[in-house]
Amino acid sequence: MRGPGGPKPVPMTLPARETNTVTTQTAKTPAVPPRGGAPAQAARRMRDEILALPDGAPLGSEEELLARYGLSRPTLRQTARILEQEQLLVVRRGNGGGYYGRRPDIGAVTQAAALYLRLRQTTVRDVLDAFQLVNVEAARLAALTDTMAADATGARLDLAEFRQHLMDRKDVTYLAADVVRDEVALYAILMRMAGNPALELFHRTLFEFGQRDANLRVFQGHPDRCAHWRTGRLRMVDAILARDPEMAVLLARRQNRLMLDWVSPEVERESIAPRD
Repeated sequence: MRGPGGPKPVPMTLPARETNTVTTQTAKTPAVPPRGGAPAQAARRMRDEILALPDGAPLGSEEELLARYGLSRPTLRQTARILEQEQLLVVRRGNGGGYYGRRPDIGAVTQAAALYLRLRQTTVRDVLDAFQLVNVEAARLAALTDTMAADATGARLDLAEFRQHLMDRKDVTYLAADVVRDEVALYAILMRMAGNPALELFHRTLFEFGQRDANLRVFQGHPDRCAHWRTGRLRMVDAILARDPEMAVLLARRQNRLMLDWVSPEVERESIAPRD
């Protein structure tokens, strides 16, 4: 209340209450473009088609592929170059030409992996450490082979023949080149018995990249080490043929330790040199 003639009261205004209302954006997020562009997308589609066909199967002429995939000629040719680099495609020009699928061999894959390892300046010790893991697992899986599989049965027979080969050389001086040759032959058999394509790829990559050269360095000029290798591998083969995975692993690891002991500190720190 106010008295007669008094000042008119000013109404009180409370401060506005803060809110935590979040404004929702309605603008659309731009779509992410497909990875790799049109040639890479087309390569993925064509790759799937190639892998579903037998090796060497025709895919069609250039005109047929242009219509099938809805591509421009430059895009199709870029796509073809991608697949040629992957060794999945052969393009034949001229009369009777066309596009043909193919299967890359393991050598092409290991060469690419070896190049990567060389660029990373992979050392002899790096290769030896990785190789030890691979060959122990190969020995274990080979000892567990299912003899009902036809290829495994054939591989066991080959392993028995390899054992006889080692026995026949018992009184012959074993050289570094003999070790390398027989190591290649032995693990070709064990990989067939193991039946693990990924393990085979790792083994081939490591061996072709640097293990072969590391073996030569370790055994060159040391016939006593070569003889140790033959004896150790013979025992491991016996364990595998006896289907004794624990003993096969034990013997593989024992030989691995010997290999590492034989590598000098100077050599193990060296980067793998390019092969001629």
